[in-house]
Amino acid sequence: MVVPKHFKAVAALLILGMLTHALMAFQEEPVFQGKKFSEWEAMLKVDSNYSKLSDAEKEKSARSRRAGLIALELMANSLDKRILPSMVLVLKNDPEEKLRETAALSLTRVALKMSEKTKSSSARQYAAEVLKESLEKDKSIRVKEIAASSLGKMVPESAPAIPALILAMKQKDTGLRVAAVDALRRLGPEAKDAAPDLRALASDSTADIISKSFAFLALGNLKDGAAIPVLLQTVQDAKMPLELRLPAANAISMMGGEAGGLIAEKLGLLLIDEGTPKDLKIALSITLDSQESFAYPAWKSMVPALKDRDAAVRSIILHCLGSIGAKLQKDFKVVQVAVLGCVNDSALEVRLAAVETLGRWGPELSDDEVVKKVESLTKDTAKEMRETAATVLKRLKGTPSN
Repeated sequence: MVVPKHFKAVAALLILGMLTHALMAFQEEPVFQGKKFSEWEAMLKVDSNYSKLSDAEKEKSARSRRAGLIALELMANSLDKRILPSMVLVLKNDPEEKLRETAALSLTRVALKMSEKTKSSSARQYAAEVLKESLEKDKSIRVKEIAASSLGKMVPESAPAIPALILAMKQKDTGLRVAAVDALRRLGPEAKDAAPDLRALASDSTADIISKSFAFLALGNLKDGAAIPVLLQTVQDAKMPLELRLPAANAISMMGGEAGGLIAEKLGLLLIDEGTPKDLKIALSITLDSQESFAYPAWKSMVPALKDRDAAVRSIILHCLGSIGAKLQKDFKVVQVAVLGCVNDSALEVRLAAVETLGRWGPELSDDEVVKKVESLTKDTAKEMRETAATVLKRLKGTPSN
């Protein structure tokens, strides 16, 4: 049969196109330190007789594979699609635990870098699926720990791994448990199914401090209102170590309005308790300042807190009072007098916070006494105070700022 000339021409063009594509692919293969990607990739393979090698030979082989992994990671900027699958083969199949650990870490870093450069989540999603499998199936606790920790960096693509993370947080190993809990914390409300187990860990008197503190923070980020009783109990218990009381207070702060006024008064009383450690007082101040709904019920404790020995506490509480001025109504005058007294505080940061609070209340809650006081501060010896007072004075007089 005679093939028409135009068919031959088309076929020739197709063959030429295929050869050109193959040539381009060959030419575009990433190169690192004089070696092509395929050469570095070949170094990742494990000898079929690996189990029969001597310890020295195994160590030499492992060093070679590790060098291959490092080289592949350093070629990540090329965005070559073969890099991640090559790392996955090491993570899934390498007989050495340390190499699988390295592969998990490299896979995570490269996936994050590729996603950032391409503005696409596909690399993160691919890595998250593989890390989930490693968390479920790898025999090494350390590889599982790295997988759990890495899943926390793949949010929200790591959401399908939530059941595996819940199982991991129930393990006895502290490192694995903490890594899983922190990943759930990063996932936030999406990990709400983990809340019952996190509450169980937070309430476990036999659990280690690190695991419990991470469980507190996870519950806070999940905004799990059912955890408030155990968090409040921890904050109030003077026998509890500060390493637990602080994250419990921070967790309540993270919940915001979920906690509300139910516990604000109790936190306020703890704030003015002389036995409360300094760092916890600061944490409590921040907690009360986190939401207006938190702050208002505790205002009676905030007034004496303005005389706390720590300037940071006084400053934060002043900021907090600035948020709730309108809610105070008949009690406003009491608070206003206390705030005006802070204008003469020994610490400049407290004086500035007091003037800023007067400004936040605005002309609606101001009077002649406040305006005159702020006017006098425009001539203060401290430059920061003069500038702040001038800005606040414009607001109190209803003058637009430049």
